[in-house]
Amino acid sequence: MPDKKRFDLDRLAGDLAHGDAAVVQRAVGRLGARLGRMRNVDYRRAVEALCSLFYVDIADRPDLEAALERVMKLLTAQRARVVPLLLSQMRSSDIKSHLYLARTLGRIGRDALPRLRDLLAKSEDPYARAFALYAIGKMTGADVVRVLPEVLGGLMHPDKEVRDSAARTIGRIVATVPARRLPRGRRREIFDVLLRTSRDLEPPVRAKAIRSLGKMAAAGLLDSPQREVLAAAARSILGETEDFTWDNAYIVRREARETLQHLRS
Repeated sequence: MPDKKRFDLDRLAGDLAHGDAAVVQRAVGRLGARLGRMRNVDYRRAVEALCSLFYVDIADRPDLEAALERVMKLLTAQRARVVPLLLSQMRSSDIKSHLYLARTLGRIGRDALPRLRDLLAKSEDPYARAFALYAIGKMTGADVVRVLPEVLGGLMHPDKEVRDSAARTIGRIVATVPARRLPRGRRREIFDVLLRTSRDLEPPVRAKAIRSLGKMAAAGLLDSPQREVLAAAARSILGETEDFTWDNAYIVRREARETLQHLRS
């Protein structure tokens, strides 16, 4: 006789792929009600089933947007327990699901930091590092400063996507973390590395670096000499200096203009 619990899990997993959004919502609710009490294989299978909804393209199925949000909330509530399973899902899924996985890890926050830090520091896969940076950038707690050394290291990675993600994530961190959690020495380090990155060969990386420097200015993390250096760099990008050279990438010039606005305000 088949195991009733396993039979129900199989049925609910099938309901998650149903064409009726109401059926999907009910299945998410029933799995969510049991999830915390599940163990071992059943827990893993339930998490995998819930994560299958992350493959959904909301543009095609807007009726499932509420179900996807509910899945993220359910998984976030599992805290550290679910983190290894979410990371394992990344290895065999697509970009849509990666975005949801990263957002969920970002919501989990401090309980996900150790695993993401290891991924960022040790993975040889540039995409995995960029994924970890994206997830870290979704965190809002002050504990995220613990991974700043690894995030800053990402600015020197040979892969442009890693550098791009690192530059963006630093901006999110400085805009989120209270100023008291960023001592003067750390601020100087961030400023210097971002300023160097603002001369990266890749326009998207330069743009993110300038944007993050602007966020440092907006957050009051720069002293007067740093503000002057940043203003001069932004004016150079815009061709407003004596040599009349400018950055040929519009996205970089746009960020430079916004940075000057931050400095003036």
